[in-house]
Formats: sequence, structure tokens, C-alpha cells
Amino acid sequence: MRIRLTILFALFISGAWGQAKLPVATNFRRAYANQTRDVSGRPGKKYWQNTADYDIKVTFDQGSITGTESIQYINNSPDTLKKVVFKLYPNIFKPTAMRNVVIDDGATGEGVTISTMSLNNKVIDIKKRSVRGTNLYINSVAIAPGATASFNITYNYKLNDTSFIRTGRVENGAYMVAYFFPRIAVYDDIDGWNEYPYLGKEEFYNDYCNFKVAITTPGKNQVWATGDLKNTADVYEPAFAQRIAYAENNDAITDIITEQDLKNGHITKNESGNNTWLFEARNVTDFAFAVSDHYIWKASSVMVDATTKRRTRVDAVYNPQHTNFDPVVNFARKTVEAISFRVPCVPFPYSHQTIFEGLDAMEYPMMVNNLPFDKNDVAYFTAHEIFHALFPFYVGSNETKYSFMDEGPATLAEFTLRPMIEPGAPNGYDLSSVNDIAGSDQDVPVMTLTPQLYGKARFADKDLKPALALHYLKDMLGEKLFYTALKYYINVWKGRHPTPYDFFYCMNAGAKANLNWFWQNWFFEKAIPDLAISKVQRQQNNYTISINNIGKAAVPVHLSVIYQDGYTQTIHRSIECWARGTASLKLTFTAKGKISKLVLGDAYDADIDPSNNVG
Repeated sequence: MRIRLTILFALFISGAWGQAKLPVATNFRRAYANQTRDVSGRPGKKYWQNTADYDIKVTFDQGSITGTESIQYINNSPDTLKKVVFKLYPNIFKPTAMRNVVIDDGATGEGVTISTMSLNNKVIDIKKRSVRGTNLYINSVAIAPGATASFNITYNYKLNDTSFIRTGRVENGAYMVAYFFPRIAVYDDIDGWNEYPYLGKEEFYNDYCNFKVAITTPGKNQVWATGDLKNTADVYEPAFAQRIAYAENNDAITDIITEQDLKNGHITKNESGNNTWLFEARNVTDFAFAVSDHYIWKASSVMVDATTKRRTRVDAVYNPQHTNFDPVVNFARKTVEAISFRVPCVPFPYSHQTIFEGLDAMEYPMMVNNLPFDKNDVAYFTAHEIFHALFPFYVGSNETKYSFMDEGPATLAEFTLRPMIEPGAPNGYDLSSVNDIAGSDQDVPVMTLTPQLYGKARFADKDLKPALALHYLKDMLGEKLFYTALKYYINVWKGRHPTPYDFFYCMNAGAKANLNWFWQNWFFEKAIPDLAISKVQRQQNNYTISINNIGKAAVPVHLSVIYQDGYTQTIHRSIECWARGTASLKLTFTAKGKISKLVLGDAYDADIDPSNNVG
């Protein structure tokens, strides 16, 4: 093994882009040694990931969930699995559960009750199995490499009625139902079983699986969900089925369910009894659904692939009294179109994207649960949550450990997409979350594991700092090359589980550049953005401005030369000017008139000390 590792790391050092310069943790080194990962950023020749087929049947009535599920779990790993870990996410509401969020008094419940479980038709005594928080452990099994294990489960639980944490009752007659079934945890080549408990703040990591889900609910309810509704004609009256079909094939915004329709009734086929809604979704990491008996539904669709002419339906489903939701369907449509043809120019991967009014800002495959935000924030959050369709769903990163891999690009989408979906919107972004913490004892490197992020470091290091880093990288590479590199990463890792190193190395390969100095600076170090004007030299109309990089973070240089007549000239240098570790640079220019003042920075340039930015 030592000889093999020596050879491997010799290749590491001599490989393209010099990837060995980045610090690599031991569990990742093992993956390279086992050839499941490759220093090129591509999956190794022995890469694998497990999968499953879920057949779920649930009855949902006023928050009570009873269900059965059949799971065909395929072990594609080279290991014999001697235990299986299940995730029981609703257990976060048990009185004894560990949590890093606050819940209301009386919000606790019994969590998931599993009535029966069997493995390959052999009954498992569930009372003798270990449940620790949101993890259920099935020990003393033996699932061989390449084998399929068949689990059958019956279960029930009561949906949380208050303390909405990504799922629960929104209001009487409206529910967002997520994480509602026992699922098998990820077993991967980096950590083995994902045993991180769900505590409330951190998000998720799930395998790509196929789902068939039957949801039975009282007849006045409508249901929206991950995947495609397979029995539209069985659950909707013909007029509404026709409206859905029209919306799926036309650009115009269609009122599928209006306030008047809700008053008139006769929307679903069986209003006096129950309807069963059949959904199917393939190769997705999760399944969620939403239920309402009084929300309106606006829909449109947009062509997302110029070659195949494939279209995506876009929905806004909400309480009609909340008028801040009115522009959402249009913002959502424009976001899906922009993703498909501009940012990053990848055909939107799913058949629909539904924005459901809830009590959070949270994404699920093909579904978003958004608050009726203030009108100034609606476009931001619509763009952000829909962009998650790419990360972490189309490209399945591990949010449990490295949430910056999806939150960073989604926050970058706020910068980039808002002008496209809301023309005339104010330019700029509140950078205080970075400016107020960078370099302090609370700050940590972006590569810090998500469960270790608390306080002021949480949003700064998982959302805003990585978004700014990518924004600065785009400025250096140029939009065309940046999106070429990003598309390369997406195409290599779609439907798979990349690590941060896979992302870094793919971006290097896609850009055909050694960017490790940049990844080191912004992701592995406590980057401190602090540029300063240190000296202004003038000889007649010729100026030399000295800029010091006090904080040593690679931040773009935007020097505004403001003339007395009101004219402003901008001198720009990308972060490439700091690539060699340079601590200062000089800008020279010839003035076009009398100068009023010099100012460093633009609306997206982080800087912890603006007092030294004026000359």
C-alpha cells in the first residue's frame, strides 16, 4: 500500500493544474488511492454509488400520515454492508431529540413509529433495533456487493403543527410535507455511512433513487409533488385537467385554479370522499409534496432545450390574500429560462418547478417552499431557491458536510439573475455578513464542515463568502469561460456525488487554468477582504495610485475616479493581480479633468475597512 500511495501522489504532484497543492484530508486520500476519485476532477474508474427504488403509499389527513413503503436497495459498493442506516427525519420533533434549533412549546411529538419492517421477507424486530435521534440502525445484516436488499415497512407519524422546520402545517388546510418516509442513508466512498444526525439547521444528503408515490387525501385537497402526476384525469375534473395541459405547452400564464373556482368547488373528481394522487420521479435525491384546499394556482411553461424543444412547467401555488406572491410565477419562469440559456446555459433538468407558499425558504426536487417575502426580496429568493434545482439536486453534493457547494452558487444566482428577472431592480447586495466577521475569531475557512458553523460564521461562510468568491472568479475568467468551466463540472457530476475537490479540479480543467491559488485563498484560508489606497502620486495630469492588499484576500480592484464635473471613470483589475501573492499594486492613468476624489470598491467588493478606500 505504501508503494501504491507513493506512486499515486507522484502522479498527484505531476498531474494537470497542480492539484496536490491543495490540502487533502485522509478520507479523501483513500478515495484517490482506491480510484473512486481522480485528480482530474472526474469520477475515478472505480467510482460507484448506491441507489434504490421506493414504492410508497401514504394516507394524509389533517397532518396525520400513515404509510407503507417497499424499498429495493442496490449495493453497488465493493463492500459487504453489515449494517444499514435509515434516516427518520421527523424524529427531530421528539422530546428527547438533539436539536440546534428552537421549537415552540407543545411542538414535540412521538416522531416516526415503525409498526413492521422486513428484510428480504424476514421480519425485523424493530423494538430491538437502535434508534439514536434521527438515525435508525439495522445491524447484523450482510448485503453483498452487487446484491439487492428488499425492505418492506409500515409506519405512521403526526406532522408537526407548529415550529415549521422545512416541513409542517402552513395554516389550516395547507401543508408542506417533506422527509415523510423512512429512507436509507447514503453509503459512499468517502465516509461510508452518513451518520450525521439531523439537528435542524443542517440540510441533507441522499442517494439518487426512483420513486413511485401514491398519496390519498380528502377530496377537496389538491396535491403538488416531486415528479410527474400520472393520473391527472382521475383526480381533476376535465376543465382543470385541460388547463394543466394548456399550461404545460404554452408561454402564457394560465390561471389553473382561481378564487372563484375555489368558491364554486368541483375541482377534484371526488370532493366528498378521497382521491389518490399517483406521482413518479426517476433519478432524484428526494421526494416532497404539498397539500392545500384553498390555494390558487398560476402556471406557465418555458422551452428549456432548443434541440429537443422540451418544456418545463412553472407553478406558483399560494393563498390569494398574499399578493406579494403574485409576481412569483413570472419570476420563476424567467429564472428557469435564464438557467437554461444564460446562467449557466444548462437545460433545466426537470419537467416542472412548483413554488408553494409555506413558512420557510427551502428547496426540494422540483418543489420550493417560500414565504410571501417582502416585495423587495421576492425576486432574490425565487432565483435562489430555483437555482438549487442544479445544486444540490441535479449535481448531488453533500449538504450535510459542505453546504457551500450548493448555497454558494445559489447565492451567486441572486446577484446574477435578479437583473434578468426584475429589470430596473437596485444593483448591489448587503455584504455586512462578510464585512463584519472576516478576520475575527468567529470567522472560519469556507471548507469548515457545515455542522461546525455557528453564529455569525454560518451565513458568511456557507452562503455569502463562497458566492463572492465565485463572483470574483467569474470576473477574472470572463463570463464565457467561467460558465464553460461550470458546465463542465455539471456535465461530469450530474446524477453523482461530488466532493469540494471534485468541484475545484473540474473548474481547473474546464477553465484550462491552475486556479489552486484561488481555491486556497478563498476556501481553505480565512480570507480577509481589505484593500486600501496607500499613496496617491501626481505629476501634472498623470496619476499613480498605490493599492495595498492589507487582508490578503483576492478581491477585485475597482477604482472610481470621480471628477468635479460629475463624470466617473472606473479602473478595474481582476483578482488575477493578486495571484502571485503580491501585497500591493500600482494603477496609472491620465486624468480627464479636475479630480474630486478617488474611491475603491463596487457594490460586490467586500472590504472590512472602508475608511481607507478614499483618496
